[in-house]
Order: sequence, then C-alpha cells, then structure tokens
Amino acid sequence: MSGTSLAGRLKEAVRPYYLRWLYFTLRPHRRPHSFRDCWNYPFQKLADSTPLPEPASGLPDLLFYPMTDWHTRTQRTQQLVRAFAALGFRSIFLNPHLGREFETTPLFDKEHRLAKLGDNIFELHVRLPREPVYHDRLLSSGEEDIIASAIRRILPPRATAIQILSLPVWSGVARRFRADSAFPIIYDCHDYLPGFDNIGREIIDAEQDVFRTADLVLFSSQALADRYGTSKNWRLVRNAVDARQFEPAGLAAPPVAGYLGALDSWFDVEAIEQSAAQHPHCRFVLAGFVEYEPVRRLAALPNVEFAGEVPYSQVPRLLAQFRVALIPFRITPLTLMTNPIKMYEYFSCGLPVVSTPIPEVQAMGNLVYTGATPADFARQVGCALQEEDPSRRARRREIALQENWTARAREISADFPALLEHARPG
Repeated sequence: MSGTSLAGRLKEAVRPYYLRWLYFTLRPHRRPHSFRDCWNYPFQKLADSTPLPEPASGLPDLLFYPMTDWHTRTQRTQQLVRAFAALGFRSIFLNPHLGREFETTPLFDKEHRLAKLGDNIFELHVRLPREPVYHDRLLSSGEEDIIASAIRRILPPRATAIQILSLPVWSGVARRFRADSAFPIIYDCHDYLPGFDNIGREIIDAEQDVFRTADLVLFSSQALADRYGTSKNWRLVRNAVDARQFEPAGLAAPPVAGYLGALDSWFDVEAIEQSAAQHPHCRFVLAGFVEYEPVRRLAALPNVEFAGEVPYSQVPRLLAQFRVALIPFRITPLTLMTNPIKMYEYFSCGLPVVSTPIPEVQAMGNLVYTGATPADFARQVGCALQEEDPSRRARRREIALQENWTARAREISADFPALLEHARPG
C-alpha cells in the first residue's frame, strides 16, 4: 500500500467500523445506483452453491477483471463479455467494488455471491474485509488470496480458462492462476492510464510489468500500440458497436447537436460554449453524468440541455433525435490515445460527427468534421448541420455494421488455442 494516500488509508480504516453502511442507511439516496442495480439479478451465496458445471460447449471459461463496474455504464469490457457469451463462451465478470456494493455489513453477511446476468454471463461479488476502492491501490497478498479462493470455488474442478485484464490491480490474482492452473493472461489495454486523475500511482507503475508478463496484449488504438507495443505478442483490436440496435437518425427540427458520454475533465467546455452561441437555432443535448464541475456552467446557455445518465437500452432512441453528434474532447495524452466507442455508435445512425483532432477519429476522413480550437469546432458544427449528402450517412452505417463486437470477439478468440497450448507458469 505504499502508493496509497493518507486519506485513502483513513477511509479504509473506518470501513470495518461500518460507517459507510450507516451513512447509506441514513442517506439511501446517496447510495450509487450501481450498488443497487447489481442485486436485481438472481444470485447465490457461494456457501449455498456448487461449482459451475463443465461448459457444455467445450470452450474455455473467460475470467474478466474489469476497469469499470458492469452496472455503471456499458463500455468495452461489457460489450466484449456479451459478444463472447453469444459465441458460447461462459464469461465470469468480477465486480470491482470488492464488498462496497453489499447492502449489509460483514457482521451479518461475510459470504461472496455469484449472480447470473444473462446467458453465459456471471458476476462474482467478492467481499474483502477492508473494502478497497479498486482504482486507488494495488491489492495486498492476503486480498489476492481471498479473491483467488472465491474464483476457485465457482470454477469446475478441471477448469480451463483464459483471463482478460483491463486494469493492473488484478495482475497478482491472474498470475496466481497462470502459475497454478496454466490460465493464460490477456491484457486489454484500452486507455492511457496515466491520463486519469483517479488511478493510483502504484497501479499505473504496475502496468509495465503487465505488458512484460501478459501472454497477449490487446490495444484499442494505434497510438497505444505505438507507445506500448514492444512485446512480440500484441494485437490492435479497436472498439466497435452492435449497429443492429440502432436506426438511421432523422432530420427533426429544430436540429439537435448531441453528446453521449462522461462529462469529465477531458470535456471541452469552451467548444460547446462557442458552438451554442454561434448556432442559437440548434439545441445542444449533453447526455451523461457530470464529473467535472466547470461543465455545469453550460446550463446557463438557453440552448444547452443536460439529459443526465442514459441507460444503454435508451441510447438508440436518444441518438435518433440527433442531427449532429459531438466528440468535444480536449487534446491530452489520454484523448490522443483513445478510440471512442461513441464514434461507432454515432456512425450506426449515420450521423455526421464533429470532433476535436483525435487521431482515431481523423482516420475516418471526410466522414467526420474536426476542429482544433473552440472557434474551429463551432464552425464545423455549422458545416455538419448543413450536410445533405445521403451517401455519407450510408457509408457511416456501413462502417458501423462491419466494425461490430462479434467480429472483435471472433478475432480475439482466434488466439485462444495457441494461448492455451503455450500457457506458461509464473
């Protein structure tokens, strides 16, 4: 815990004394919705259950160690889990909160739980005594023991599995299974970790060891591959979309320029301010949770609306209202290395996309509009609003249909036989 802040250590010190549980009991509205939603699925305590049966498909199980909670927002890992499950792979997703999501204290319920989220999709809830915030620090050896023991309890006795990590915090657990059971490790590098303000330094530092020791590394963007792809065994596997869920957007009036995603520190507030000022006839709809206070000043503009966090099931309906879709990201090392999932979702509706100059977006050529400054961005919003070429919309839809999550899962699974054959300990 050398990289843990004093505040972080104090928070963990009081959790065993149930202050968190008391706080949420007194203020239930402050309990994160993901801590409630995860219990809307059927589950069993591990003490009351038997290990999962051998997969009827004969395919290896997949163990997913995520970067985000399944129930917060739908991102890359959740999409891959669903795609693999549809291909017949049983997927086990580890809830990253490690006890904080439980509605009772360990005094009344110390048992881990296994929930079923859907066909071939399970979520394992491991309860650690200190309830660490998973992106603050690395796990201790004792905590890794507890997690590994819980995973062993749900796997069949002669399990064959492949481990897919999205955050180095889980690397110690994964290495134990590779040493004990020859489960290969895939590291899915889909973000530039040093670009986040809330990821502990020791987790970021541990990533270099993961790059060296993983059996296969996946990169979601060319920039990430260029920076970290020094090992021989890596693949460029970009993000994707299930375009079948989306319909072509209409041309409703008044026009809507919309954004879907987190409203965080990488969101370019000035770009939206200038765009809204220059296009007063256009509504600017921002859908997502506000995690960066300066974003809130946009609420003072008469043609800017905040739609809040939108469940993924409602995203197609939201995008169908847009005439133009926005990716107003400040240019930082984090955004320069991103391959935005929202771009594929926007393309699924044929929408013209206005973005700051992010390399993975610029690669789409004249199907996108890019502006490097707030003034340029606002000007490009005007150009996109005037787009009348149906062939461009059709081409975007065609790309989205090709770049789908099922294809990504098939691409990754093509490496599974070789990984299992050459699985190495350590």
